[in-house]
Amino acid sequence: MTAGPHPDAVPAADRNGGPVVQAEAVHKSFGDNVVLDGIDLEVAAKETLVVIGPSGSGKSTLLRCINLLEPIDSGRIFLEGEEITRKGAKVAAIRQRIGIVFQQFNLFPHLKAIDNVTLAARRVRKMPRREAESRALDLLSRVGLQEKARQYPHQLSGGQQQRVAIARALMMEPHVMLFDEVTSALDPELVGEVLVVMRDLAQSGMTMVVVTHEMQFAREVGDRLIFMDEGKIVEEGVPAAVLDQPKQERTKRFLQRSLQMAHSLEELSITEQGDVE
Repeated sequence: MTAGPHPDAVPAADRNGGPVVQAEAVHKSFGDNVVLDGIDLEVAAKETLVVIGPSGSGKSTLLRCINLLEPIDSGRIFLEGEEITRKGAKVAAIRQRIGIVFQQFNLFPHLKAIDNVTLAARRVRKMPRREAESRALDLLSRVGLQEKARQYPHQLSGGQQQRVAIARALMMEPHVMLFDEVTSALDPELVGEVLVVMRDLAQSGMTMVVVTHEMQFAREVGDRLIFMDEGKIVEEGVPAAVLDQPKQERTKRFLQRSLQMAHSLEELSITEQGDVE
């Protein structure tokens, strides 16, 4: 595997026990719609893997399959060497080791921030309230929100709510964190505060799989980047290499359109087929 920019990123092949997450020939369809078409993937310990691609390419479904929120049709998924897609796997216990943060914050509106963070630990892991709240305050401090611990979600900005959601996922002490376009619902001025938290988390050594449209984050924080389209991994490599010198034509078209949209709409037009050029 390709070593990334972080000095503490450990290639899967160099780690006892192999990769933290591994997918082998994973297929997933919704009716006639093939969403994942033979995905092979490894994520090493302490690695930040960034996943990019157009809408409908299977990025979010891949994360949901890793977290066992969606059953796969065929193939296998492993977590720290254990096949988690086998029959009889203890799904609830496995999910405690895989944190996931979604585009929507999904905070309970009637609970204060600290109670949103502690709820699962107290109910699922039977953690005493005092211990749970102490840990939650540490996590809220880590995401810059200790002073907001006693506020309700409606009293927080979107960026603050998303940071509470990250703290909630970390509360279960996951071995890997999955991020599913967590900034796409935020106002542009709030995106940075969430990305900084994710950057710091990556630098602390958390194993992460990040689906995102934030190319600068991918470039600066990612150890490795994969580009997905139509349920397949089209290209992968060091983020800067893929973003600056993509080898596959499909990757080039995607990045070209992304950069065009980021800089100017003047040169874009919609064809008779409904495509953007």
